[in-house]
Amino acid sequence: MLEVAGARGLIGHVILHQGAESFMYAMHLGALAAGEPISLRVSTLSAQAATRKATACNATIAATTSEGVVNAPIYRWPVEKRFNDVPLVVGWSAARHGYQGIMTNEDGGTAEQCGGGASGMQAEIARWGRSTDIEGHYSYGGTAPTWERCTGSVPVTTTAIRTEGAHPILYYGDGHNRLFEDRSGYGQTCGSGTPEKPDGDLPGWNVSNASSALADDAGKVIILRPVPFDMDALGYAQFGGRREGVADHYAPWLYRITSLELAREGKIDNAKTFGMERYLYVDVRVADVGGSGDSYCSLTVSGGFRLRAITTGGDTISSPQITADYASNGNHDWKRVAIALPAGTTAADIDHFVFDAYDNDGIYLTAIGDAFIPKAAGASDATLDYVRQGTTPLALYVDDGSSGCTAGVNHGGPGGAAYTCAGGQVDVAK
Repeated sequence: MLEVAGARGLIGHVILHQGAESFMYAMHLGALAAGEPISLRVSTLSAQAATRKATACNATIAATTSEGVVNAPIYRWPVEKRFNDVPLVVGWSAARHGYQGIMTNEDGGTAEQCGGGASGMQAEIARWGRSTDIEGHYSYGGTAPTWERCTGSVPVTTTAIRTEGAHPILYYGDGHNRLFEDRSGYGQTCGSGTPEKPDGDLPGWNVSNASSALADDAGKVIILRPVPFDMDALGYAQFGGRREGVADHYAPWLYRITSLELAREGKIDNAKTFGMERYLYVDVRVADVGGSGDSYCSLTVSGGFRLRAITTGGDTISSPQITADYASNGNHDWKRVAIALPAGTTAADIDHFVFDAYDNDGIYLTAIGDAFIPKAAGASDATLDYVRQGTTPLALYVDDGSSGCTAGVNHGGPGGAAYTCAGGQVDVAK
């Protein structure tokens, strides 16, 4: 880890997640005085086994008036969690005036509610199509900025937060990676159950905390200031489900970092949960998804759909059952689906897909997007092995009973377009 400092002292930390590999890191520094020098040094918070030296090449400071950078969050995370569940990537939307923080994982939250370990991760991946955690942490639009406090989304006029200029200062609140206004929320206001307090007691946070003042954060927090990536360029302004594509397009290394983290924590058992190379990720755009529950962490599951990958050899590999609970409550949006693969399966082995609606749940399938398998590169990086890239529009109504169809056409979907009635399942070319 690096410590980045200016005339006012420590500005923030940079986690060198690629180790000794050359990599372009970036952070936002806040307002600087003209000519103010910036210094870098290896932090004593670096991993115990780390070789504590670094070379910075072609370091550059760039002035900006970008709305996304000027309002970007500053995260203060426990030093005990500097290498797990950390917000390394942030997406920004100019259209929605908000940020989505992407954490490497969540120790608590869904993973802990669904059994913990590999069982909990199996449920998380099945529900959300990812093992990272994405949270809508901050929005500066509307009459007042709002933020994701662990007690629920609140405006700053109700619950104030610390700021640095226009930057909100956001503290780790609970195991769902929701937030608090200082160090005192964890294990207290934010809850003391295992999903909320998965890492036990944190000194200076819920125990041994004489003061939660900003000036007393030293030694208790790491400070992360990611430069935000443009989500609207991915289509987020129209479809919120496009936030899932931030890592794919801007930071594919995040797949590797997260997979390594899960392996360190014993959450990959190669029976319920696998390393990143054993998952095929597929984006589908759907509307009117019904049903409830999920395949692994609900007493019952009904309705919704499964996406099946058909191999060149004719084998069928099915996704978990996806219901409205985890597909934008049935609204028209993109849904990321993760399909666990047999060992050794590559992108070249996938021939096409089958979209299968369950329990007479009429679903509009309006597009298929990217489909890929992450592959290891170097010590800590990843590349994406694409089955297909880009968006292919579709106009299909998938329903076992073909209800609402006249002469093979349904007009009840998004935009009132003509949707071809395809029966209970339909082949989708890659």
